[in-house]
Amino acid sequence: MVHNKKIPASGFALLITLVVVSVVISIGITLIDLTIKQLRLANSSKDSETAFHAVNAGVECIRQWRVASSVAFEAGQVVPISCFDVVANTVPRYLGTTGVYSHDVEITWGGAGAQRCSRIKMITLSPGFAANVTYNNVPTIIPGYPKTNKECVAGGKCSIISVQGYNRPCTLTSELGTIQREVLLDL
Repeated sequence: MVHNKKIPASGFALLITLVVVSVVISIGITLIDLTIKQLRLANSSKDSETAFHAVNAGVECIRQWRVASSVAFEAGQVVPISCFDVVANTVPRYLGTTGVYSHDVEITWGGAGAQRCSRIKMITLSPGFAANVTYNNVPTIIPGYPKTNKECVAGGKCSIISVQGYNRPCTLTSELGTIQREVLLDL
């Protein structure tokens, strides 16, 4: 009489199957997570590039108009600025010192699907030919300016320009996910 002993192998195939399935699922989840992170990074990079171009375009726009309308800026007049097929008026403000004005302007541009904002603040100093002019408290108008005062010599034309560029229209710059780039010029 031959006795056949059965080796208990119940559950071994199930255990191997579960291990293999777990490894495949974890690899799949890791790949999905990596893909999502890459998509977020690409979108953030695109938005950052949009904000950079908005600030760069705003700088070129205001520099062009600063030269073309220097007399109006130095007199504290409203200056219509036309850039990017958009016309916006500056908002001038007398800063309490003869020949010193600030000018603010916001321009939303870029068409329907890709709107961006260029926000410009500029201080103009025009002392004339008699004496130097100094404006104190520059950081109250242009935050981040490294000095408190700006002096312009007699006969000179000086400007401090701050341009902020955003990846959204000017009315939506306070929304979550808005990216801002800024350039400060001391001319």
